[in-house]
Amino acid sequence: MAILNTRPDAPARPAAPARTDPKTFRRSSRLTIDIPVEVICRGPQNTMHTEETRTIVVSAHGCALSLKTAVVPGETIVLIHKMSREEINCRVVMCRQAKTAGWDTGVEFQTPNRNFWHIAFPPDDWDPSLREDKVSAPVRK
Repeated sequence: MAILNTRPDAPARPAAPARTDPKTFRRSSRLTIDIPVEVICRGPQNTMHTEETRTIVVSAHGCALSLKTAVVPGETIVLIHKMSREEINCRVVMCRQAKTAGWDTGVEFQTPNRNFWHIAFPPDDWDPSLREDKVSAPVRK
């Protein structure tokens, strides 16, 4: 039987990140920014439902936002950037009831789009062509 160290003065060890922790495998950086968007999705009985909302977090691969109506993970929605009027198809990856009201929702672009948010200085990892190669090219003299 293992004995646990219960001394109050023992240094705390930081917990190792879980393999399921999304922060350990992000495809691109996230930015906390409030951008007005419109969401078009299927409502009850296959009717079209439109809702205006705002982003909470954005990336080159999608965003997090709050909706008044729940959507189903795997469902395809259309996201419209209210300022540019650009549209992009997205897949719902997460929808859970918010602590206050509504539904916290995560959506993923069907194709990554670093320019959809029209951010003047996006993080470098939003553009795959700017990533450093793991193998450096040989130096020529």
